[in-house]
Amino acid sequence: MVDISGFEQISPYVRMVRLKKEASMSGKWKDIDNVFTYIASGSADFILDGFRYSLQAGNAIIIPPFMTHVIISKGTEALIQYIVHFDFYESEERRCLIHKDVLDEDEKHLTVSGQEKLLNNQAVIAAIPEMDRNPLMYTYLNMLEEFSGNRLGRNLMLKAGCTELIVATLRNCVDINEEQNNSRRKTKSWVHIENAMDYILGCDLREDLSNDSIALAIGVSTNYLTSIFQTYLGISLHKYVTNVRIERAQQMLLSGRVNVTETANLTGFSSIHVFSKTFKSIMGISPSQFLDEIVTKSNNADRFTQLQR
Repeated sequence: MVDISGFEQISPYVRMVRLKKEASMSGKWKDIDNVFTYIASGSADFILDGFRYSLQAGNAIIIPPFMTHVIISKGTEALIQYIVHFDFYESEERRCLIHKDVLDEDEKHLTVSGQEKLLNNQAVIAAIPEMDRNPLMYTYLNMLEEFSGNRLGRNLMLKAGCTELIVATLRNCVDINEEQNNSRRKTKSWVHIENAMDYILGCDLREDLSNDSIALAIGVSTNYLTSIFQTYLGISLHKYVTNVRIERAQQMLLSGRVNVTETANLTGFSSIHVFSKTFKSIMGISPSQFLDEIVTKSNNADRFTQLQR
């Protein structure tokens, strides 16, 4: 369990508040700050530095700065994550830092102050009781609205809301037993998986990303790589590549800089027909519907109503 004595004097600084909804997702990240995530719907495996933990609706997690994490959604229900990026203490030095993924950056210049190490480089996982879930969701959605606006007292409201989320997570944290959670240490096999993911994420998606080419690039046999990928991540190597393509496609469409046809080409699909069919099979809607329904929907109250159905 977490020693909460060091948290009594915190004064959080909220860097980013975002809601993420994915019909299917798999990705790898590393952040400059603490990351609070509440699973509002669906389920996913969170793989933190080689250990795997299965989270579902009602679970919350705080991931400390610079901890590499892989998220693989499970099941057929859309994965909806309430996410807050924050520092435990507000400082002039770190206020200027922008929210970004630093997975591919040189870590030599990436530092974090001692006061941000309250978690001692360990993630905290919580099971939020049923009766406390709606209040937590309201707190988060109020934060989401405050973050996107500029009303008087905005920063105070964000501090108060973030403090509530931290307290709820700490009060309901669970013991992380490696065997009970089917966690796996960073063995030699896991290193090969990380190498494969790094290779895929660093590639131009128009390149050959077959199982054979990926295995050849990282220096292992195809059978070995596909076997350990399925064993550790619970999905096939081919499906992981497809999910990465669709994840990148969503980012491109949301940027507004490319159209659907250009996105299909840039993410390595042989035709717009194949792209649209694959996109719909994973997201549940076509790329055009994604732009119409996802990009234009920003009403937080509607989001909350949909989650309660």
